[in-house]
Amino acid sequence: MAKENSNDGCATAVGVAFVVIVALIAAIPKPVWIALGVVAVVAVLVVVIVKVGSAAQERHAAAEEQARVERVAQEASAKQRREETVRQEKQRRIETMGAKNAARVDSAQAGVKQVVASEAGRAGWLGDVDFTADIQGITDNFQKVHALRKVATELSALDKPSADDRRILAEAKATATNLERAAIERVELIGKCATEAHLIDKSLRNERKDARTAEQRAELHGKLSAMLYGIEATPDTTQPDSAADAVMARVQAYREIKNQIQRGRNDEVR
Repeated sequence: MAKENSNDGCATAVGVAFVVIVALIAAIPKPVWIALGVVAVVAVLVVVIVKVGSAAQERHAAAEEQARVERVAQEASAKQRREETVRQEKQRRIETMGAKNAARVDSAQAGVKQVVASEAGRAGWLGDVDFTADIQGITDNFQKVHALRKVATELSALDKPSADDRRILAEAKATATNLERAAIERVELIGKCATEAHLIDKSLRNERKDARTAEQRAELHGKLSAMLYGIEATPDTTQPDSAADAVMARVQAYREIKNQIQRGRNDEVR
């Protein structure tokens, strides 16, 4: 029976609370409900907009990252293709002119790049810096030298060489030597051009530095001249006897008086 009374009491309390809540809700004015509805709608719209914006930003960031990855991949692929092209070209030069002469062509091309990139070359101090014909001539000579020596080696490997064999082999050797010497001289000349271009660039930099120094010197001379003129034009307001001079004079007088007193005492003692 106690339990039933307890349950009935709880039910009654819940009912009363429900009635009170309903009464409170009913007591709220209609404009307040409208305002609350508007606030709720706005809150929902804000949440939706934020979520949509966040989703759009995430999609944009993902698209940018994908584009970056693709760009990096394309650049890496392009770099790999360039390196492969350079490797193949270098291998082709070695096969057609030999490793030593291929290295000389590389040296000549590096010299050309240095001349073209120099300030002297860009400014026109060196005139026409198109070395295409020079590089082509060097390459042709080295290729001819390599081909002559290759065939000559095959001929000299044959048994029972004849007088004609020895004659044509000597001619091929002399021709290859002359062609190679001419090409090497051209390579060395391009190297000298690169060295001179570097020296001219250094000279131009020094000239600019000297010009800046001369400009600064003239400016500082002007400032010092103006300062000196101002000092000379200002009347001398320095006191003939400064405080420092007066103090030192008093110190000297004090010492002289003290010495006289001391001498007088010494005389009295005697």
